[in-house]
Amino acid sequence: MGGGLLIALVVLVLMSMTAMALVRAVSTASLIAGNFAFRQAAVLASEAGSEAAITWLSARISTATVFTDQMDHGYYASVPDGLELTTGGNQSGTVVIDWDDDECSNRTGVQCLKASPSLGADPAGNVIRYTIHRLCRTAGSPEDSANSCLIYKNAQSASSKKSQLSYGASKHFQSDSQVYYRITTRVRGPRNTTVFTQALVHY
Repeated sequence: MGGGLLIALVVLVLMSMTAMALVRAVSTASLIAGNFAFRQAAVLASEAGSEAAITWLSARISTATVFTDQMDHGYYASVPDGLELTTGGNQSGTVVIDWDDDECSNRTGVQCLKASPSLGADPAGNVIRYTIHRLCRTAGSPEDSANSCLIYKNAQSASSKKSQLSYGASKHFQSDSQVYYRITTRVRGPRNTTVFTQALVHY
């Protein structure tokens, strides 16, 4: 009789531990699923940032505005050495983006670049900002012999039958060559969800 009661108690304890493990597993799975859903929502929201950047750039692409930095709009006419778009590094000489609008606080010896003004929070609570970098060595006209840009060449003007990317001296540019612009969008959402996406565009 006493032995049977002891066995029953041991089985009860084991069943309780199993039930607790099952509850924890279900809770962890639900948390992972929720985080994945937030991440997917943030990725989808980043499209709004890319579209806003394209709209801003399209209105100025035929003007000399694109030859110089427009920091208040998150636009840069060249890609600086040591640029870290996402990590927010703290090493001296690093160039970082001020995604949080805190003037890169607590980071000394870094060059702090502005992102675009926030697009505001969408219905899901995602806050969207972007930067645009013209893929050139320096600011100024891409026709300047001292400059060099990542360009798109139409198939008709390229030696290959396919369109191609090429870094080269601007003196080699053809009239139908177009400079590439890289749009980096950051989305900060619920549960500290942070997503970065990038797009290359040319006109």
